[in-house]
Amino acid sequence: MTIDQVIAECTIEGNVVKLPVIQLERKVYMETAKRLEGIGGKWNRKLGGFLFKGDPSALLGRVQSGEKVNLKKDFQYFPTPEGLAKRLVDMAFIDWHHRVLEPSAGQGAIVKAIVEQEPQISVDCFELMEENAVELAKVTGARIIGSNFLESIPAITCGIYDRIIANPPFSKNQDIDHIRHMYDYLAPKGRLVTIASVHWHFAKGRKELDFKNWLNRLDSEIIAVERSAFKTSGTEVETCIVIIDK
Repeated sequence: MTIDQVIAECTIEGNVVKLPVIQLERKVYMETAKRLEGIGGKWNRKLGGFLFKGDPSALLGRVQSGEKVNLKKDFQYFPTPEGLAKRLVDMAFIDWHHRVLEPSAGQGAIVKAIVEQEPQISVDCFELMEENAVELAKVTGARIIGSNFLESIPAITCGIYDRIIANPPFSKNQDIDHIRHMYDYLAPKGRLVTIASVHWHFAKGRKELDFKNWLNRLDSEIIAVERSAFKTSGTEVETCIVIIDK
């Protein structure tokens, strides 16, 4: 069987995509697994298939129609590990009366950590990836107010926030764009706590240098994160935590 034939004959049982019951060549299996992992599936030996966090029907349909889909690459979606999410929330010093924003909320890892600490808080969220937004809407405490954070305007969208906690996309300096836009949403005496790449630490481009100079002018702190922090999310990219007090 070809890879496309294998994908076409995959079946869905609940949140699990199962391969056809046939012996596959290793090369065919590996490429099939790569495509299913690209849409969010994770092999589960006990279930005998690729387990998804939500209903995989729409995503599998896109792959079966011939579309090349890699959600992590397309949306730079690497979910925040639970321990790191809790660490970010601890650093934010959230109180029950604070307005809180998560501008790239994914499937709600940071929101869950916030609500675990302050159950009465409702977290305003942006999420660009439709599949993630569906799952995010199910998370207690998450209130989706928009999709594309970078296209939003504070005065029009929802005003400003006492606390902003985030794990934005990194590629092509997207983290720089996100962090600077987050600052526009931050209230006086507010605190911003976000994950960022370390690319801008050593890059010599104008954008990176401007960002470093901008941070130096602010009340900011940079904290290193262990390289393996995102290993469970499928990447070992080096990251840091940026804290800004306004």
